[in-house]
Amino acid sequence: MLDDVDKILISELQKDGRKPLSQIAKKLGVSHVAVRKRLKNLLDKGFISVTANLNLEALNAKAATVTVEVENYIRLKELMDMFKDCPRTVFLAPLTGSNLITVIVGEDSSTLENVIGVCSVRAQKGIRRSEVYVGNLPAYPKYLPIRIAGRHVSQTAPCGARCDRCESFKTEECVGCPSTKFYNGPL
Repeated sequence: MLDDVDKILISELQKDGRKPLSQIAKKLGVSHVAVRKRLKNLLDKGFISVTANLNLEALNAKAATVTVEVENYIRLKELMDMFKDCPRTVFLAPLTGSNLITVIVGEDSSTLENVIGVCSVRAQKGIRRSEVYVGNLPAYPKYLPIRIAGRHVSQTAPCGARCDRCESFKTEECVGCPSTKFYNGPL
């Protein structure tokens, strides 16, 4: 469980993840060594992670929420496994029944529309019904866990799609999947 010191430590890092541990130690009234040990313990036990999130507004990106009703629980698990590594997936969670909700991003409106229609969870086999909500970027949080692929070497996206075979990519309506060698977008 988290004690009050852990909660303050986490709160301070949530405000500024680069805040020196010595400053946090002063606020807590403990040594920076004690803060470092607590931080290591929180990381080791999986209570927190340290990541670099991106500001979608600064990137001029677009976002959509996609909800789907899946034919059965087995297919739901397959879809979750298929899209958990998708660089466009910001949020993926099962809902009651065999339903799934995902938040996806695109570099621009055209790319987002094509991702929704061609290679998102909505376009997969086993989907009974879907709803898509394209809207403004989230008011909170400002920074989201958008995955950036360092070197693009794969020909196949995590979902199994091949950009080089996609009509939307060929006609430049979509910049491709950020995890493939075909990607030509800003991420």
